[in-house]
Amino acid sequence: MDKAKRIEEILELLQAYPDGVSGEFISRQIGVSSRTIRTDIKILQKMISGSSVQVKSAPRKGYVLSGDKKEMLDSTLRQNMTVKRTENPVSYIICRLLEKDIADETITQMELADELYVSLSTLKTYFAKCKKNLNKYNIQIISYKKNGLKIEGTEVQIRNCVFDYMNLSKKFHQKIIADIDIISIDEIISKVLREGQLEIPDTDKNILCLHMAIALVRDKNGHNISYPISTVKKIDKTVEYEIAKNLLEYMYAVLKIDVDYNEIYYITQCLLVSKKFFNAATNRENLEVKKIVVSILKKIKDEFLIDFTDDRYLADGLSLHLTIAINRIQFQMNIRNELLETIKNDYPLAFQMGVVASKVVEKSGNININENEIGYIALHFGAALSRKGINEEKTAAKKIVIACAAGLGIAVLLKAKLTEYFKNKLDVIKIIPAYNVDDDLLQKVDYIFTTVPITNIKSDKIIKINNILKEDDIEKIQRQVFGSTTITKGYLENFLPKANFFTAKNFISKEE
Repeated sequence: MDKAKRIEEILELLQAYPDGVSGEFISRQIGVSSRTIRTDIKILQKMISGSSVQVKSAPRKGYVLSGDKKEMLDSTLRQNMTVKRTENPVSYIICRLLEKDIADETITQMELADELYVSLSTLKTYFAKCKKNLNKYNIQIISYKKNGLKIEGTEVQIRNCVFDYMNLSKKFHQKIIADIDIISIDEIISKVLREGQLEIPDTDKNILCLHMAIALVRDKNGHNISYPISTVKKIDKTVEYEIAKNLLEYMYAVLKIDVDYNEIYYITQCLLVSKKFFNAATNRENLEVKKIVVSILKKIKDEFLIDFTDDRYLADGLSLHLTIAINRIQFQMNIRNELLETIKNDYPLAFQMGVVASKVVEKSGNININENEIGYIALHFGAALSRKGINEEKTAAKKIVIACAAGLGIAVLLKAKLTEYFKNKLDVIKIIPAYNVDDDLLQKVDYIFTTVPITNIKSDKIIKINNILKEDDIEKIQRQVFGSTTITKGYLENFLPKANFFTAKNFISKEE
């Protein structure tokens, strides 16, 4: 019987014997030792500490419930137990270990078991899964000087783990940023990016904001990353380094936050692995990557008999993406592709091209490309496939800006799909992150298509669409931009619902 069940049974026995019941009697009824019962009683007392009810130990009576709200105790307890049971115990344990690591503290197995209301044997089964999850980050759970448990791993991987579990646990997320002015940091990031003319997607800006918060928390407790001279020399020459330096200088000037100088390199690293749009800051030559792209296009031509060698947009897009992806892999920073399954199912040919491209990259750079990265590479091929045979004439087209939160790969695929469907009716003149949409831009274009809600500006020119263009998006654009309705399957289903049709019926006559 697990600890949670035992505590519920102890509660029932205490309610059944209002004059008191001995620990020995409870232990016989439940089938555990008196020592275990004493431990469980302490946990029960802790659980109900916020109510007027108490569990007291009285001479010759044993344990007695006291207070005026006995009838409410059961629901209070069950509510508390339900909250604990709905939490993923593996995630809970990892988050607690990460919290303790930040504070340079340890935690015992007994403390974790008590917090989860489970036995030590049950806790050990959770630990097997914890170790498996932490192995992804090369992090180990170790016993520390007989004081308890702690985690051990490189600072980069611990920060990656903190970031991932902040996204998995809202409570852990709130604990990490509890003392951080996250809104001011976000405003500083937006300002510095605009001044540095570096445009990154809104999602990546949010990721950067969280990484900066993690850096501040880790730095405050003396956890910093050391970089070799070879890496520092490489980072020093980048535009991202100057922007990272400006970010920390602004934070010191505005928020009076002073951090270790090495954090500039960490923020630079985060910027280097962020997805980017084409602009002055990112339009840099990388001859090694360009050679890889040439090899990729040759391999694609050989295997699929499709020639993309004249598609400069594909070549430039792949060059930019691979530069970022290679940095991401070398810096051991994780990425999740939430559209991976959609890409694999809806764009199978493009995904297969992504697989072939990844093998070329692996052979050229001696690195491993995972499925998440392959999915993003596939987006570029999906856009290139859509561009094949498209009329590029732009006469009298509506001037459009795409505000996309998910990065260049999604944006170019979206642009290609819009061009494929509307042809010369739309002229997509620019792709930007949503935070760069302002009134001045609205005056210069006919419409802004955005994949995320824009709440700071209200205008009929702003049209919300999906990351992957769908039939209802096409219908919305046709209606709002061109004032007409296109006949799509979705449009027909609105007026001709399936419930109004009866098929495969054995009618004798048409009147019937």
